[in-house]
Amino acid sequence: MRGRGEGRQEQVVRDILNYLLHHPAVADTFEGIARWRVLEEIARRNVATTEDAMKWLIEKGFLFEEKIAGGRTIYKLNAEKRKEAERLVKEMDVEEHQRTGRSGKS
Repeated sequence: MRGRGEGRQEQVVRDILNYLLHHPAVADTFEGIARWRVLEEIARRNVATTEDAMKWLIEKGFLFEEKIAGGRTIYKLNAEKRKEAERLVKEMDVEEHQRTGRSGKS
């Protein structure tokens, strides 16, 4: 696995193997693995990454947690940290652009 796209291919290899190691009785078509099995693994990883990011934002004071009816929690931007949040996003956009050669905007 050398050359262009090596990192992405390695990630997909890990995703496929990880899924099959956790579900050893699974047998599926290429399309089934590509569409459902790998997507499940990516979704699980994205949920964990999002949870970590939310915890960080709360710890740094960028977000407030608020309990609502039914025991659920909602999250809201801390208006006092708005300018700092805008600066942070701009810095992250610049870093992404430097790393990838692309702008951080769609």
